[in-house]
Amino acid sequence: MTLDDGFAVGTSGHLLYEGIDVAELAEQVPTPFYLYSGRRIRANVEAIRGAFSARHAASEIFFASKACSNLWFLRQVYDAGANVEVNSGGELAKALCAGFAPDQIVFNGVAKTEAEIAAAIEAGIRSLIIDSLFEIERAASVAAALARRVAVALRVDVDVPTHTHPGLATTHGGKAGIDLDDAVPAFARAAATGWLDVRGLHVHIGSQITSVEPYVSALERSLELMQRLEGESGLRLEELNLGGGLAVPYRQEPACAADDYFCCTLTPDDYAAAICAVLERRRSDLKLLMEPGRAIAGTTAILVTRVEGEKTKAVRDESGRRTAEERWLVIDAGANTLLEHTNYDWYFRTVVANRADRAAATPFRLAGPLCDGGDVFAGDDGSAFRRFPAETTAGDVIAFRDCGAYTLEMMHPYNARPCAAAYAVVDGQVVQIRRADSFDDLVAHDIAEGAPLAERGTLPK
Repeated sequence: MTLDDGFAVGTSGHLLYEGIDVAELAEQVPTPFYLYSGRRIRANVEAIRGAFSARHAASEIFFASKACSNLWFLRQVYDAGANVEVNSGGELAKALCAGFAPDQIVFNGVAKTEAEIAAAIEAGIRSLIIDSLFEIERAASVAAALARRVAVALRVDVDVPTHTHPGLATTHGGKAGIDLDDAVPAFARAAATGWLDVRGLHVHIGSQITSVEPYVSALERSLELMQRLEGESGLRLEELNLGGGLAVPYRQEPACAADDYFCCTLTPDDYAAAICAVLERRRSDLKLLMEPGRAIAGTTAILVTRVEGEKTKAVRDESGRRTAEERWLVIDAGANTLLEHTNYDWYFRTVVANRADRAAATPFRLAGPLCDGGDVFAGDDGSAFRRFPAETTAGDVIAFRDCGAYTLEMMHPYNARPCAAAYAVVDGQVVQIRRADSFDDLVAHDIAEGAPLAERGTLPK
């Protein structure tokens, strides 16, 4: 039985992901682990590229590597024909290692160091995204010291509200970008340095944006700003970078509530149609750059975890009288493996992989293994509970869906739990793309005896 793209229930009643029996794989390799789909990565890149290029020929897609900078993943993105956006010197190094040419890379970020700017200039990347008035001076100073001009775009906060998680909003008072009131003098100042080749405007309004209206508003405001600054400064800009933010349907409903940013019915075609219609009408000569991260990576992986224990706990009223009971399942993956579940109270659909043919109607509380009272997963339908088959018990395998973005990047070894391995399905075969951390890895950077500081300038690295 086919569930939806990439998922099916096999004759054994087990969940199949890209044809792989998930419960059977969990008997072969330790849980928790991530399982990626090479096919899905290619399909997502092609869908987004096709949607925009069909409506605005001068469109380019730059994968936001902060969503997943695993080298295997980056190589799939490269092979699928996308470029890459980086946010640190480390992401720059990984992009180059994965095979991206320098002119396929743009470098974003709110706090780029002088060393990172120098690395970007020396690599000869496509564009350095200037995030503040201060960074204009820093980038110009570094470029002058290297005696090399650098192509830049200035990121501006166009002050457009978005209906998404507050931690994912990057405009309307967020930390990123140059204030709208300062934008015109900022462009003039950047051009006047002589070392910054001002090519474009960068506007990114956030992540997981479930409607097209914020994009249309941001685009209209951006084009008005470009018209003004070109008129006042004499610059002629070539590129407009609208950032990313295209949403992933973490929850699928026939219709979505306005404040439910986990639910989305839009496709890449819907976003492209709205954005490109405005651009074609007002500035068809502009190159359009998009930086999707979640929309490329989000639906490309599952997290596979095992139920380690179960318990029943009483629910009591204010007088202490027992009024109900809750069944709890504790699993071997928590916020150390899937940080967004507690960081943003994020919702990921779940299925019991070895009971995928059973009705999932019984409520359970679902929790991770960490010594932290907040390591409890958000429930279904706005409740505190996940619904699983009634027989679900210790030893069962649970798969979290749509775990491809902001997961490998955010793993951490809290409670001295080694970070998980990752695998991928490629042409029907499972390959390993990240080994699990070992206990040696947990202590690799610790110095048990303590090390005295060396002479200034020769500190241990």
